[in-house]
Amino acid sequence: MTLEHSHGKARPTLPRSRELAVLPTDGKPNRSRDARGRFTGLDSPSNGRGWKQLIGRMAGRELKGEAAELGRAAWRLYLAQLEELPHTGPNVRSLVAAQARSAILSARYAQRAAELGLDTLAGRAALDMSAKLDARAERLAVTALDIAIRLAKAQRAGRVVDAHARVLEAFGAPVPPKPEPEGAA
Repeated sequence: MTLEHSHGKARPTLPRSRELAVLPTDGKPNRSRDARGRFTGLDSPSNGRGWKQLIGRMAGRELKGEAAELGRAAWRLYLAQLEELPHTGPNVRSLVAAQARSAILSARYAQRAAELGLDTLAGRAALDMSAKLDARAERLAVTALDIAIRLAKAQRAGRVVDAHARVLEAFGAPVPPKPEPEGAA
């Protein structure tokens, strides 16, 4: 991750969608099947149920009243986007939930701007909010895909990505060296 300086502040630069690598499939069966292809129960839908429920609420699944329609649309978009990603852990899911919310709200504000009249002050304000939410949704989509690819590659390699250490490295805080395992020299 590189940093750019803009308006007197250091900001991380995100990769562009054209710079993202395509992750090839590994051709291995998922962990819910044994060598003979029989179900093992390791990939149960209840795994991670607590954080999945929190992210579902974050995506808008449980909204009431007028917001219920927007929440249902965001939830459907969230689920559809998860199907396209190679890794769907909590870091990726939270980004995708925020992206789905922003995309649905952007469409709602664009619709509202058309209802109010694009030449009116209120219509222009709604259109401006729509553009901001759309830009946010686009940034979140690229970030979620980038993180999903990195986490999938790390998972396939059998190692864990220390996201906290990466953030500290990116913002200049020193990261203490990891201790070497005994017997390594």
